[in-house]
Amino acid sequence: MDTPPTDPLLGRLVDKRYLIESKVARGGMATVYQAMDLRLERPVAIKIMHPHLAEDGDFTKRFIQEARSAARLAHPNIVNVFDQGQEGAITFIVMEYLPGITLRELLQDFGALTPAQTVDIVRAVLQGLDAAHSAGIVHRDLKPENVLLADDGRIKIADFGLARASTHNTATSQALLGTIAYLSPELISRGEADLRSDIYALGIMMFEMLTGAQPYQGDQAVTIAYQHQNDIVPPPSTKNPAIPAQFDELVDWCTRRSPDERPPHARAVLEHLVEVEKLLGAASLATATMDLNQTVAMTQKISPLDAQETEVLDPKSAVFDGLEPAPTEAITLEETPPPQEPVREARPARGRGLAIMGTLVLLLVLGGGGGAAWWWFTGPGDLVSVPDVAGSTVLEATTVLEEAELSVAEAVLEEFDLVLPEGTVKGTNPPAGSQIERLGEIRLIVSLGPNPVAVPAISGQTLDQVRDSLEAVNLILGTTSQEFNDFVDEGSVLRLVDEFDSPLAAGSQVLAGSTLNAVVSAGSLPNVAGLPVDEAREILQRAGLTGIVGGDGAFSDTVPEGYVVEVSLPTGMTPRPGDTLTMIVSRGPELVLLPNLIDESIADARDTLEQLGFEVEVRTEIPESDWDRAWVTSMSPSAGQEIPKGSVVTIRSFA
Repeated sequence: MDTPPTDPLLGRLVDKRYLIESKVARGGMATVYQAMDLRLERPVAIKIMHPHLAEDGDFTKRFIQEARSAARLAHPNIVNVFDQGQEGAITFIVMEYLPGITLRELLQDFGALTPAQTVDIVRAVLQGLDAAHSAGIVHRDLKPENVLLADDGRIKIADFGLARASTHNTATSQALLGTIAYLSPELISRGEADLRSDIYALGIMMFEMLTGAQPYQGDQAVTIAYQHQNDIVPPPSTKNPAIPAQFDELVDWCTRRSPDERPPHARAVLEHLVEVEKLLGAASLATATMDLNQTVAMTQKISPLDAQETEVLDPKSAVFDGLEPAPTEAITLEETPPPQEPVREARPARGRGLAIMGTLVLLLVLGGGGGAAWWWFTGPGDLVSVPDVAGSTVLEATTVLEEAELSVAEAVLEEFDLVLPEGTVKGTNPPAGSQIERLGEIRLIVSLGPNPVAVPAISGQTLDQVRDSLEAVNLILGTTSQEFNDFVDEGSVLRLVDEFDSPLAAGSQVLAGSTLNAVVSAGSLPNVAGLPVDEAREILQRAGLTGIVGGDGAFSDTVPEGYVVEVSLPTGMTPRPGDTLTMIVSRGPELVLLPNLIDESIADARDTLEQLGFEVEVRTEIPESDWDRAWVTSMSPSAGQEIPKGSVVTIRSFA
């Protein structure tokens, strides 16, 4: 029997920080591993782009840009993106690691979900979508594989924005079928997507959660695509008459073929979902739960989500060897609750009344399903705002958070701080003001006190030398930028700056572990004075600059007309590659109209000509002491001509 090849990345330390421990999933764009962040001592999921894709500069650039966009999203229902970077041939993204299962795995185990369960999941997804859309980010690849149901009860969407980077044809046919089932008509036909495309995908997911099947099916992607563009999604109740009509209306609204006919944003769907929940009442939503007769165990195996065509590992594969389904048995309620009229009444403060009893049935059915079933009982529930406990002691912060019905983790995150004394709470994770589930877990961030290190002297060093100097004192070299400098060789570091681009002098104090950015010399600014405009523009372009002709030009006695006199630089700014510089072009020497000075006194004529910028030559036998009484009889050049400023004008006077 052949031994499967060992993944060369297992056991590797990426970016001197992330120790890769195990492989979790492989997709068309990247492979996902579980890793340990050695700096913060926490488990993470690290997504590493396939090497053949990393060789494509444009693809890598989009991959990183979308990761940065996703990192801006901080919401309890969105998987956090912590870090991204490149190390040699490795391009990676570091994400939050969430033990649990995906919605896809839940559907595979149970088929159709109950309306109450569907409401719980859809509410959480809508809250995450609303936050993303408000930040201007569209998911574009919303599907059950990208919805995580964590063991601790949280529901999160993964891979916001990363689908945008997947423009290469890397999908297998099976993965493509799994993705195209949720693509909106406009995304299939034009490749264009906005927030209403995400709402369409959510509508398809609702249909699947309620019925256990996708509305459009086929053996080929083109078959499914045709149905998206030409058919109407049938009401879920046609598959299961027990589904309330309000869900038919909601699915129909979300899956209209025209984006203009769909809900304008996720908030509108969320508000409508809440109204449906209130209208139907807890008992109606719980009915299907009490009829549940499928007793399937949940696997404890998780698949942190890949960006697009995630390959869900086969439960029969070697990855799952040794795992056995947890024993289960069917449980039924001894009494059937009395029917309840679907009146418009507020639901109980803690949720759904009988729906909670129904979900408790599912909790018992799952038996050994572990933490993944916990969220059915608590659900996303009512959201709680995280109080601001910065500046308090750990004991005080714990008391405040527990009074807000939040769970405080025993383990804290410790960070150095130049201001806060050791033991003082700096903040929380999630941060103050975040909306999270009641009884959701909060980790305190506690100050270790100041741990300053001195910024090393880097004058004249190369970038590699600066990197070594910083690492020697536990500092990190971040981004680099270039700046023209006439006195420092190209490639040498000019200065270190902080995140706000403020210079950091040698010996100044910063926190250990801080990231400092470097400004590197781009060499001397090209001197294009005296050159023709086109030649000057080409020289500037080779240096990474854009040269434009500006203003009305300038008169010059030394630079011919049409040639560059000088380059105008922004006041107080040093030019950098990428800047636009203004070229001042010569208009040639300035011409001045020579006035008629015949019959003027020699003294007055001389003064007038000198004020106009001419040099004056006087030819006369009359003594200078009498020039105020002697008259100009001729002048050369003659009056009325335009001559260059600075020219010699000769005036004559004969007695």
